Amino acid sequence: MIRRALWLGTGAALGAGGTVWVRRRVTKLATHLSPGTLAGDVGASVSRRGSEVSGRVRAALDSGRVQARRREDELWRDLRVPDGKP
Repeated sequence: MIRRALWLGTGAALGAGGTVWVRRRVTKLATHLSPGTLAGDVGASVSRRGSEVSGRVRAALDSGRVQARRREDELWRDLRVPDGKP
Protein backbone atom coordinates (compact mmCIF):
# COMPACT_ATOMS: atom_id res chain seq x y z
CA MET A 1 0.00 0.00 0.00
CA ILE A 2 2.90 2.33 0.71
CA ARG A 3 4.22 1.82 -2.84
CA ARG A 4 0.93 2.95 -4.33
CA ALA A 5 0.90 6.06 -2.17
CA LEU A 6 4.50 6.80 -3.14
CA TRP A 7 3.75 6.47 -6.85
CA LEU A 8 0.56 8.49 -6.49
CA GLY A 9 2.47 11.29 -4.74
CA THR A 10 5.26 11.15 -7.33
CA GLY A 11 2.77 11.34 -10.19
CA ALA A 12 0.90 14.22 -8.56
CA ALA A 13 4.13 16.14 -7.97
CA LEU A 14 5.32 15.61 -11.56
CA GLY A 15 1.91 16.57 -12.91
CA ALA A 16 1.79 19.77 -10.86
CA GLY A 17 5.38 20.66 -11.76
CA GLY A 18 4.75 20.02 -15.43
CA THR A 19 1.62 22.15 -15.34
CA VAL A 20 3.49 25.07 -13.75
CA TRP A 21 6.33 24.74 -16.27
CA VAL A 22 3.96 24.67 -19.25
CA ARG A 23 2.01 27.65 -17.92
CA ARG A 24 5.19 29.72 -17.52
CA ARG A 25 6.41 28.69 -20.96
CA VAL A 26 3.10 29.59 -22.64
CA THR A 27 2.95 32.95 -20.83
CA LYS A 28 6.49 33.77 -21.90
CA LEU A 29 5.74 32.74 -25.49
CA ALA A 30 2.53 34.79 -25.56
CA THR A 31 4.42 37.85 -24.33
CA HIS A 32 7.12 37.29 -26.92
CA LEU A 33 4.56 36.95 -29.71
CA SER A 34 2.61 40.09 -28.89
CA PRO A 35 2.14 42.37 -31.95
CA GLY A 36 4.53 45.09 -30.75
CA THR A 37 7.31 42.70 -29.85
CA LEU A 38 6.83 40.66 -33.00
CA ALA A 39 6.98 43.75 -35.21
CA GLY A 40 10.19 44.89 -33.52
CA ASP A 41 11.78 41.47 -33.94
CA VAL A 42 10.83 41.28 -37.60
CA GLY A 43 12.15 44.79 -38.23
CA ALA A 44 15.47 44.00 -36.57
CA SER A 45 15.76 40.73 -38.47
CA VAL A 46 15.07 42.41 -41.82
CA SER A 47 17.60 45.14 -41.05
CA ARG A 48 20.24 42.59 -40.05
CA ARG A 49 19.64 40.46 -43.15
CA GLY A 50 19.71 43.52 -45.39
CA SER A 51 23.11 44.58 -44.13
CA GLU A 52 24.42 41.01 -44.52
CA VAL A 53 23.16 40.80 -48.09
CA SER A 54 24.57 44.18 -49.04
CA GLY A 55 27.94 43.15 -47.62
CA ARG A 56 27.89 39.94 -49.65
CA VAL A 57 26.96 41.84 -52.80
CA ARG A 58 29.82 44.30 -52.28
CA ALA A 59 32.26 41.44 -51.71
CA ALA A 60 31.05 39.66 -54.85
CA LEU A 61 31.39 42.83 -56.94
CA ASP A 62 34.89 43.50 -55.61
CA SER A 63 35.91 39.91 -56.33
CA GLY A 64 34.45 40.14 -59.82
CA ARG A 65 36.35 43.34 -60.53
CA VAL A 66 39.62 41.81 -59.36
CA GLN A 67 39.06 38.73 -61.52
CA ALA A 68 38.14 40.90 -64.53
CA ARG A 69 41.35 42.94 -64.15
CA ARG A 70 43.39 39.77 -63.87
CA ARG A 71 41.81 38.29 -66.96
CA GLU A 72 42.26 41.53 -68.89
CA ASP A 73 45.95 41.58 -67.98
CA GLU A 74 46.28 37.97 -69.15
CA LEU A 75 44.61 38.80 -72.47
CA TRP A 76 46.84 41.85 -73.01
CA ARG A 77 49.89 39.72 -72.22
CA ASP A 78 48.75 37.13 -74.77
CA LEU A 79 48.25 39.82 -77.42
CA ARG A 80 51.66 41.34 -76.86
CA VAL A 81 54.06 40.52 -79.61
CA PRO A 82 57.35 39.18 -78.24
CA ASP A 83 60.51 40.84 -79.62
CA GLY A 84 58.54 42.86 -82.15
CA LYS A 85 57.95 39.81 -84.39
CA PRO A 86 54.42 38.65 -85.31
